[in-house]
Amino acid sequence: MNLDLNKLQPYPFQKLAKLFGEVTPNAALKPISLYIGEPKHATPAFIKEALITGMDGLSNYPTTLGSDALRTAIASWLARRYDIPCRMQRRKYCL
Repeated sequence: MNLDLNKLQPYPFQKLAKLFGEVTPNAALKPISLYIGEPKHATPAFIKEALITGMDGLSNYPTTLGSDALRTAIASWLARRYDIPCRMQRRKYCL
């Protein structure tokens, strides 16, 4: 086994759970849930409709090179973000 694995730090939520274990919450206060996980509310209809509309493209993996539209969007973002020209025909990105 890779000995560098011993250098890894505990998962942050394990550390947080340990810290919580040492605290007694005030029973008079209602806790505010800030957990990441299952949603507590129904999915809005417009999101469901967008998912259904886009389902056709989810039946296969994208190409390694990415679609022309994706590569063009990446090039545009690079140009805007870093003020650098980027012609996708000359670049090969692994996504």
